[in-house]
Amino acid sequence: MLTDYILGGSLGGLIAFVFAIPAIVLEMTESGKVKNAPLLVDVKTIFGLKIIHKHEVFFIGLLLHLVFGFLFGIVYVLFVEQGWLFVTHAPYTVFSLVVFAFLSWVVVGVIIYPLLGLGIFGLKEGPRVWLETLTSHLILAFSLWLLVRYFQPFFFN
Repeated sequence: MLTDYILGGSLGGLIAFVFAIPAIVLEMTESGKVKNAPLLVDVKTIFGLKIIHKHEVFFIGLLLHLVFGFLFGIVYVLFVEQGWLFVTHAPYTVFSLVVFAFLSWVVVGVIIYPLLGLGIFGLKEGPRVWLETLTSHLILAFSLWLLVRYFQPFFFN
């Protein structure tokens, strides 16, 4: 159902935004002097274009973070709706979301980041980008599980 996809994407984007708030506040209070915002990838080059201004680096990193959160929610719902949870066969459980988070981290690191010109697992942008991305995916998974459990309609019980 379309509403399931909208809800999944919205929850994923909302979770990504909430966990980006410390980076946003830090960026605002430090006036762009932050070297490495928490949980956001510092995107210094994208599609081969160098980004020089620190505010642009922050905003592109924030945009990527929010888009990945939104897509995380939508794609997980797609996996549930199509019955593609081949490892767990149990939708909306913490284990299925953690497995999905790990697999989506691999896809982002091996396919998406290289397409954006960031290198495998974003290693062109820094040595710990792979860890920041993995942490973000796991936080998304756990938070989405909590939200689904909290907002889960009675007919799922």
